[in-house]
Amino acid sequence: MKLADIVGYQLDMARCAALRSVHRLLDGTGLRPADTTALALIREQPGCSQTVLGRALAANRSVGMKVASRLEAQGLLTRAEGRDGRSKGLYITPEGERKLAELLDLHGEAEIRLAACLEPGERGELLRLLNKVQQAIEDEEAELRPASAIRSADSPAGRENTGHHA
Repeated sequence: MKLADIVGYQLDMARCAALRSVHRLLDGTGLRPADTTALALIREQPGCSQTVLGRALAANRSVGMKVASRLEAQGLLTRAEGRDGRSKGLYITPEGERKLAELLDLHGEAEIRLAACLEPGERGELLRLLNKVQQAIEDEEAELRPASAIRSADSPAGRENTGHHA
């Protein structure tokens, strides 16, 4: 089998190319593609935890903490009492809202460049297929998860920790 015939390899190469494009557009902003995801998630889910943020970044709580700390140091988010009343939640600041609007404009430019090679209708079809693959993998992972992890995910704290991509 050739690399060109391996779906996972092609997905990874496309992802890398897309990220390079976004990195070029973000050059000079001091921010990274993950920062857009983080700010957008925090705007959509005010008070979310670092764990939820980490999962949205396809990582873990530690990564969520690092991204949150970096954005907080830049005045783009703040930490306050979280949804559960026990932990600190993440909240976007007015400066974070302004920066997110700028970042979304830049990502929009990258999206236009990325989709420019596609025929009308292909972008929607590509998104549908990518979502189908992602859902199948998530379903398979859920089936393989131990029963104890499923029970904790069903608890109130566990539900917050099983966020999906923003």
